[in-house]
Amino acid sequence: LAEAYDFRRRYPSRPENGEVSLAAGALHLRRGEAARAVRFLKPLAAGGDPAQKSKALHLIGAALASLSLDEAALKMIPEVDAAATPDRWLSLAQIWRASAEERMGRTADAAEHYRAVSAAGHDSPVKAHALAGIAADWERKGRLDRARDALKRAGKEAAKWGLIELSESIALSEANLLLRARKLEDAQKSYQRFSLRFPGSPLRAQALYERGLCLKKLDRPEEAAEVFEDLAQRHPDSAYAADTHLQLGQLYTDLGKSEKALSHYRLMGRTSEAKDADLEALLLMAQVHYNKKRWADAMPLYKKYLASAEPGAKTKQVESLLLVATWQHDKGDPDLPALVAKYPKHQLAARIRWDLAAKAYKNQDWDTAEQLFRKHIEDNPHASNIGDARYYRAEALRQLHRTEDAAYAYRKFLSVHKNHPRARDAAMSLGAMLYEAGDAAGAAQAYGRVGGTGADAADAAYNRALALSKAGKERDEERAWAAFTTKFPGHAKASWAWSRVAKLREDQDDLTGAADAYARATGKNERLSALYSLGRLQERRKKIPEAKNAYERLRALSPKDDAARLSGLLRLALMLELEDKPQSAAPLYMEVLRHTPRGEPTFETARKRLESLSSDKTLIK
Repeated sequence: LAEAYDFRRRYPSRPENGEVSLAAGALHLRRGEAARAVRFLKPLAAGGDPAQKSKALHLIGAALASLSLDEAALKMIPEVDAAATPDRWLSLAQIWRASAEERMGRTADAAEHYRAVSAAGHDSPVKAHALAGIAADWERKGRLDRARDALKRAGKEAAKWGLIELSESIALSEANLLLRARKLEDAQKSYQRFSLRFPGSPLRAQALYERGLCLKKLDRPEEAAEVFEDLAQRHPDSAYAADTHLQLGQLYTDLGKSEKALSHYRLMGRTSEAKDADLEALLLMAQVHYNKKRWADAMPLYKKYLASAEPGAKTKQVESLLLVATWQHDKGDPDLPALVAKYPKHQLAARIRWDLAAKAYKNQDWDTAEQLFRKHIEDNPHASNIGDARYYRAEALRQLHRTEDAAYAYRKFLSVHKNHPRARDAAMSLGAMLYEAGDAAGAAQAYGRVGGTGADAADAAYNRALALSKAGKERDEERAWAAFTTKFPGHAKASWAWSRVAKLREDQDDLTGAADAYARATGKNERLSALYSLGRLQERRKKIPEAKNAYERLRALSPKDDAARLSGLLRLALMLELEDKPQSAAPLYMEVLRHTPRGEPTFETARKRLESLSSDKTLIK
């Protein structure tokens, strides 16, 4: 690469420069410097030698594909029939059009180009990628046999060209196709072949895991356990480690090998960074029985857990599961009365009421829902879903237009359940409700509780500033808009917010801060008026060069007939005239006249000033 640069520098006019540039672009691409490769190759793609142009387009296509610049690839690479064109490199470049189209969801176009590239018959690694794309198209269409055939051909091409990563991906995809076709026996064999063929592949852990699942579904638990054991031993740190131990725990539980199951549940706890692995293992074993409705097997495990675990939120959950298992196993179980007596306000007792409340809410029966949720809150203050109940009750009250009650309910929910997943939704709803009710100050306070950095947070910050504006709190409003623009500089309303900050600061005589804010209002809808206001502000500050600079920037902007733009140009012309620069001022006056309706003050001022500059009046005809 250094030699290529040196050659181009020393011999800029040599005819070999094209080939050297192609080599340099290819080297940049091989080094992973795709953007530099594109810059290097673009001049060759723009014209010159046809053969070099086609090669350059092919390399540019590869670079744009690695950068995921799909639209740019489609614009750059001419579309041709890869199977018909005599231009080898332009034919091969169609693979990058296909790749871009596939990523953009244009799968039909992509498939057509993949097939054309394959049909062209060029001896190139590109053919392996084309065949893989054809296989994916067949799979999308549900033609799994055709997909497997294309994958086999792709695999041969990939192996021929030494494309190791593609070969691995193709081999794993073949197995996945068999699994999708529900050919479990063939699939598990294919996964096995993959593991043997690619022992060092990063995909091997996935292949082993999928093979284990196939064997499990084939009701061959011993073989499945053997595969999962191999995966656990050879790839202890893979992404499948925790799930592998879970599968082994379940398999050994089903096989009646409780100690092995317990061992793997412990390992799963370690890989998932859970504490109290032994107790968690007990719960997992119990849960297997619970999910399969083997209540009698689950109950003693839950009891064993409760005998050893420290009291807390987790034990309450386990007590709940034990209560349900006991009730499901035998509604006449002698232990059941004691359990129910011990937990009279358990959620199982409140389940019917909760279900009715949820149903009423979904049916928009707001009055019934509000009453049922209120009763649930009163009778089950420590239920796990008490936060949900408070939130949905507040929502029902809002729908009933009981604003004061709803506001109290929202505030109660937000004060008690600060970290609830619905906390932001509640704050947003409260803010919107209070704003609509005319309580702008209350709305601003509610929006201020949203926090965060996502879209909801941006909307809340924006709405808070609007609420403060409505409340007439200009200083707080200015700080709110400034905070909004600082935290969400890319927001669609950020530029408008800066213009509002500037106006508020100017009203507060903070001229320096206002100037800074006007300079930041660069959005399409604000920049003209902001520049004009900035110029006027700088005039107030006696900063004439800065004012002229602001007005000068209006020259190149559009729309040309914008009132702020024309007023700014008029101010600039007047300033130039005061500096005894009439020839610089005259074109500005003429620009104002061209775009201002006759009779308007701006027009008349420009006309009079231009008339005074023109001795024969020809400039204003």
